Amino acid sequence: MDNTKFHLMLMAGILILASIACGELSVGIESSNSSSIESNDSQLPDLQSTDQLENSSKTTSNNTTTQLDLEDSSEEETEGTKRYRFEQLGISLEIPSELCVIKNPTVRYEDQSKLDSYLFYIQNYGCPGDTHSGNFQMYGRLQYTSGPISWEEYSNIQVTSLINEYANYIEVDGLRGYDTQLTGERNRYVYHFYLEGYDLSIAVAEPNLENKELADQIIQSLEYFPGEFSNQSHEKLVTDPNQLYQFLVPEDWEYSLQPNGIFQLSNLEANSPDLDVLVEDGAGHDDIYYKKGIYLHVQVIDDEIEYEIRWPDLHQYNVYFDGILGTVSIFTEPSTAEGEIRSVHIYHEGKTYILRFGYANDADRETIDRIIASFNLTSLTF
Repeated sequence: MDNTKFHLMLMAGILILASIACGELSVGIESSNSSSIESNDSQLPDLQSTDQLENSSKTTSNNTTTQLDLEDSSEEETEGTKRYRFEQLGISLEIPSELCVIKNPTVRYEDQSKLDSYLFYIQNYGCPGDTHSGNFQMYGRLQYTSGPISWEEYSNIQVTSLINEYANYIEVDGLRGYDTQLTGERNRYVYHFYLEGYDLSIAVAEPNLENKELADQIIQSLEYFPGEFSNQSHEKLVTDPNQLYQFLVPEDWEYSLQPNGIFQLSNLEANSPDLDVLVEDGAGHDDIYYKKGIYLHVQVIDDEIEYEIRWPDLHQYNVYFDGILGTVSIFTEPSTAEGEIRSVHIYHEGKTYILRFGYANDADRETIDRIIASFNLTSLTF
């Protein structure tokens, strides 16, 4: 381990040891906001054949189920809107800036190189640090294990389905599909697109005319990139040898287990291949410059530590890991001369789990979101 990474791990270790000795850790001035993401429409059916529908609704326990704010996609932005790219789907959508976007590609843990499904949400509530409440949500879903089928079979399913109130043919940027509405109590509007043999369904809730008009506007902005559709995750699984956790990182990241210190049950570091961190002597502390990339330090402490962060620029929100509450904190410290810190604290079965990211100002924050979303404590696959 090089000296720079040693400095980063040492600083985090000192904070933890201080908190154990004192019973809690508090720094700075408190300021926080909380939010958690949950789908209002998590049971939207696939409109494939009946057998495919039953199979696609079954997700294995080996897939991640973390609920997380997944916004901040580095896409092109124009006044009042932002174009988001949904990489493995090979499409993009232009989204009004008042809506947040959540991406959740789900990896197959039996083969982490492939995706099981791709989910995304576009909504005006439950956004990180935003207390606004609304009733608009678009919920997109593609199941890679359901398909491919021919256009003729797909089209026939749509127009003859008994769960559709209507099915009107649409075509946007070369993608064929149907604009439908479900029957019954959950009468969601649903757009279905035939995406290289698979069903991409995008439901709209609540099903009122105002929400439908906004959804139509977003759907009309769809751009399709032929040849980019893929079920490749481009990720690999990191597992703790003591079966305390596992998570996913990009396939080109490096990671290594470090010797455990006092009270530590696990001690791991990881980083993006472009990591560039400069450490200089400062006034009473080291000055750390995150020039490029992302550094991650994961610790598990054999105690539930009350950990409170109080830096003036603190931004916090809640995240759930299979129902287990965690807190995400985004801030800078006096030693953070350039870049930003994001930490996640989880208390579970007498242990404290800490993920601490240090990253450059231009780092890909969506990668950090994906790592946090994949962190798993309960349904481990060893």
